[in-house]
Formats: sequence, structure tokens, C-alpha cells
Amino acid sequence: MLDFIDLSKLQLEIAPDDTLRAVIEGDRGSRNVQVLRAFPLSAPDQHIVLRDGAGKELGVIERLSMVDEPRQTLLKQALDRYYFLPRIVKINALAERYGAAVWDVETDRGPIVINTSHLIDALTEMENGLFILRDSEGNRYEISEVEKMDEPSRLMFAGKF
Repeated sequence: MLDFIDLSKLQLEIAPDDTLRAVIEGDRGSRNVQVLRAFPLSAPDQHIVLRDGAGKELGVIERLSMVDEPRQTLLKQALDRYYFLPRIVKINALAERYGAAVWDVETDRGPIVINTSHLIDALTEMENGLFILRDSEGNRYEISEVEKMDEPSRLMFAGKF
């Protein structure tokens, strides 16, 4: 059973060390609060989980839209930081060497060269047409709408998968 937070008792603020602080009136408070999505792909604005700095769950916000401003902005900023996920829009080059792959790509946040383990291990299809690429440092990148990429990008991607 989910422990939904009574929003009338929830206070959020940025602490002096630039972390999120949460206080649930009459219950508890915590610094260095993590804000997570229970279902990041299928329901990104529902069941928002708050955890304290030790990873212990403080509670769940049923829907982000139920939270007023400026608390909603603080939650969205924390989610954006946690779920930083550049989207690959073009593949300039893709080479495999010695069980690893090097991707020269352009993302919605700019160009980057990504080093991954073997392609079969680095790429996960989340749902039809949505892929998550994980690099050798654990960073994640989204590949979606491959059909909208330019032809060379589509051919490189299709040639590997």
C-alpha cells in the first residue's frame, strides 16, 4: 500500500547546501531529499516518491498536478536533475571495436561521443520504438522516433539492430 503524503502538511525548500529539504508537519523532516518517479516512462507525473538522504521513503505524492506552486517547481527541478536524459537525434558514426562501441551523435543538448560496452548490452528497448542507451559510465540516452532521423542515421541504427 502506498503511503500518500498529505499535501497540506508538506513543506519544501532549498537548503543552504543547495539540496531539497522536505518537512511533513507533525511527522518528520529531511534534508537531501531525493525525488523519484515510480513509473518514469508510463506515468511520469504520477506517484512521485520522496526519499530522505539515507534512501528511506518519506511518502508518495499521488499526482504532480495536485501540488501547488512553488512546490511543484521545486519537485520538477529535482526530477529534471535526476532524470537528465538527452535524446539522440542524429548518429554521425557508430563503430565497434574489441567488444565496445563508440557513438558519435548529436543530441537535443548538443554533440557528444559516447563509449559503450557491446551494443547488445548497452541498448535496451523499453517499448516499441523507444530505446535507452547506457554508456560505460552509467549515463543514459534516449533513442526514439528512429524513423524521423536522417537516412544515414537510420541505416546505421538499423544495421546494428
